[in-house]
Amino acid sequence: MSRSSRPSASALGRFLRLGGTGARIACNLLVQRITPGRAGVDWEPVGALLGDALGQMKGPVLKLGQQASQWQDLLPEPVSAALARLQNQVPSLPFTALETNLQRLYDGRLYELFESIEPTPAAAASLGQVHRARDRQGRALVMKVQYPGIHAICAADLRQLRRLMPLGRLFGTPPARLEAVYSELKRAIDEELDYAAERDNLDTFRRHFDDWPGIAIPFAAAELCRPGVLVLEDRPGRSMADVEQAPADVRQRLAETLCQWLAEQVFGLQQLHTDPHPGNLAWTETGALVVYDFGSVLRLEPRLLAGYVQIFEALRGPSSEALEAGFQMLGGRQPGSTPPHGLYRRIHLMLHPLLQPGAQWDFRSAALHQQLSELFPLLMSALGSLQPASGTLLINRTLEGHYWNLYRLGACLPIADLLAEHIARWRNGADASRP
Repeated sequence: MSRSSRPSASALGRFLRLGGTGARIACNLLVQRITPGRAGVDWEPVGALLGDALGQMKGPVLKLGQQASQWQDLLPEPVSAALARLQNQVPSLPFTALETNLQRLYDGRLYELFESIEPTPAAAASLGQVHRARDRQGRALVMKVQYPGIHAICAADLRQLRRLMPLGRLFGTPPARLEAVYSELKRAIDEELDYAAERDNLDTFRRHFDDWPGIAIPFAAAELCRPGVLVLEDRPGRSMADVEQAPADVRQRLAETLCQWLAEQVFGLQQLHTDPHPGNLAWTETGALVVYDFGSVLRLEPRLLAGYVQIFEALRGPSSEALEAGFQMLGGRQPGSTPPHGLYRRIHLMLHPLLQPGAQWDFRSAALHQQLSELFPLLMSALGSLQPASGTLLINRTLEGHYWNLYRLGACLPIADLLAEHIARWRNGADASRP
C-alpha cells in the first residue's frame, strides 16, 4: 500500500487539483489522437493519472471513483482497473499522522487501553483507514480512524458539487429535484462521518441477522470507541474483488447468501446497507459472507418499497405500460409530461424474460449492463419526461453495486422467485399490522 501526504481541505486547492487532472487527461488524449501513425488510444496513462489524483485527494471524490469502478465493460479496461484498485489500494497516511490525535482522544492512555496497534494500515478508504490492534484482554480488533481534517474535506467537495448542480437544468431537471439529489448525497456523507450512528447500525444488523447461517458481521467494542474512531472485532476475509478465484460451489453459495441477505434487508428489516463495493464485502473459504462498514444505511420508506414492487410486478407482467404507475409512485416522472413508453418497452423487453417464475438469471451470460448501455440514446431523449426520484439515488446505486458483485460471482439464480417470496411475506406483515 503506497503512502499519501495529508489531503488538502481547501476548496480551492481541491478544485484546482481535480481540474488540473482533467486538463492533463484531456491533453494526453489530444496528443495521442494527433500523433501520426498512432492506432487507437492508450488508456493506461489516463487510468494512472485519474487513480493517483483521486487516491491522494480522498473524501467524496474518491468515493465517486470507487463507485465508477463498478462500471465494468463500460469504461476502457485500463481506466476501470485503475479505479478498481481504489477499492483496496488507496494510498494511506503514515500512522504518525494519526497518533497525536489518537492520544488526545484517549486522554493520553492509548497504549494503556491497547496492547498493540499495527502502524501499517490493513486498509485505507475515502474517509479513513484501518489499523489492526489488540486490547489488554488480547482481543483481535481493528481501529477505523478518520483522516485528520476529513470533515473540512467533505465540506469542500460538497460545496463544489453544489456549484455544479445547476448544470442539471440543461437537461430539463427541475431545481427542486436537483436540490433533493444534493440533499441525499450530503446526508449519505454526513452519516458515514458519524461513527456513533454507524455503531448503532452495526448493532441493529447484528441483532437481525444473528442466527443467519453464512453471514458474519463484526461486533463493536463500544468501550474503546471515540469520536472519529470505531473499534471493531477483526473478522478477516478475502475481498469480493478476488471472488472469481473461489471454487464454483463457494461462489454459488455466496451468491445465494448475498441475494437472501439483500432481500431480507429490504422487506424484513426495511433498512438497506448502501455501500456494497467489493472492499466492504469479504468471503471465507467455507463460503461465509463477511460484511463491513455500516456507515451508510438507509431506512426504506413504505412509499418507496411499494413503488419498486410495482415496477417489479410490471416487468413480470405482459405490458410495459404498467411501468408508468411504478415510476409515478417513485416520483420519477415530471408532472404533465408524456410517458416515455418507448423506453418502457425496451426495459420490459430486456427484463421480462429474466423475471418469470422459475427463470434462472445468469448474470454473466445476460450481460445486462451491455444492453443498458445501448439504451443511452433512448434514455437521453426521454429526459424531458423523467426526473430524479427523491430517495432512490442510494437505493439505485446499491442495486447497481450488487449487480456487479453477482456478476463477479458468476451467479445463476431464480431472482424473481426469491423476490416474490419476500414480497409476499412483506405484504402479509403489512396487512397484519393494519387495524
